[in-house]
Amino acid sequence: MQRFENLTRGGQVRRMRHLAEAALTAYDLGAVQITPLMHFFNTTFRIDSCSRPDNMCGEDAHAQERYVLRIHRPGSQDALTIQSELLWLLALRRDMDLIVPEPVLTRDGRLLTVATVAGVPEVRHCVVFRWVYGRFLRTQLGAREMERVGAFMARMHVYAERFVAPPDFFRKRWDCQGIRSEVLGTDVAQSWLHLSESQRTLLTATEQKVQRTMQTLGEGRAVFGMIHADFYERNYLFRHGEIHAIDFDGCGWGYYLFDIGVAFSTLLARSDYSALRASFLQGYRSVRPLSTEHEGLIDTFIAARLMGHILWLAAHVDEPAYGLRATRRIAYETEELTRLL
Repeated sequence: MQRFENLTRGGQVRRMRHLAEAALTAYDLGAVQITPLMHFFNTTFRIDSCSRPDNMCGEDAHAQERYVLRIHRPGSQDALTIQSELLWLLALRRDMDLIVPEPVLTRDGRLLTVATVAGVPEVRHCVVFRWVYGRFLRTQLGAREMERVGAFMARMHVYAERFVAPPDFFRKRWDCQGIRSEVLGTDVAQSWLHLSESQRTLLTATEQKVQRTMQTLGEGRAVFGMIHADFYERNYLFRHGEIHAIDFDGCGWGYYLFDIGVAFSTLLARSDYSALRASFLQGYRSVRPLSTEHEGLIDTFIAARLMGHILWLAAHVDEPAYGLRATRRIAYETEELTRLL
């Protein structure tokens, strides 16, 4: 049997589908249809349960429920870290009535399961969520939508301020070290090899500024708590005027200003960026205070996000399926980072 890492992308997905089938035996979902969604860091599949008298899916079957199966990349997060994400999601749904992914329990009442099949290396942690419905607006985002996005994030931060982590709760930290490498598992030494001297100098200056800012802020509850950490336009949807959020895989302990910086970091090239930013902050302040002083630090946290992302991209330049895209993105983000500093 050919080694998994030597397979084409399609070949890997076909084997991961077998692993998905194995993982789903732990759940009481009945007959299902499995559709690949993404295969990169983690692997995800859309799961449609369906009903027919013979309990088989086919063209005449009727979809009953829709889910997402997320298969974790080995070594990325352990069971305790994954379970803590799921506990955070359940808390947000229960206490704040926010539309975020709802974990589905296994038959024996567990939040996650493990699966393994021949041809896929290592045991994989797997989680099933109920499908989050909505529409991505992306380039169609306007000021009114960004105001709602800001209010949604503020509600998450309001809850984070009072959240008391249960026993055995562990999520990684989005402090300066975490942003540079620790959370994403980036090998900074490897990244450094693919960056020019001027880029390395720029990143070093960014790290120093971010570190000073974080030290000044401290880690009191008013500034530091559980954050989404990847809340940009591909991770929130709109439905009936409401915001629905997805992809909490990176959630962890961090600065609320970093969460805001992430939301702004992917909008910098838009001609209406200033208006979108103002609308977001208006929505945020309608729910949670944000001082003028802290608003003045947002660009530093945008820079922190760009720093971490450039290092992560540089670590993946050698990957055939991603290298060219990574190189182009590094060039763009380096320009934005230069402008911010």
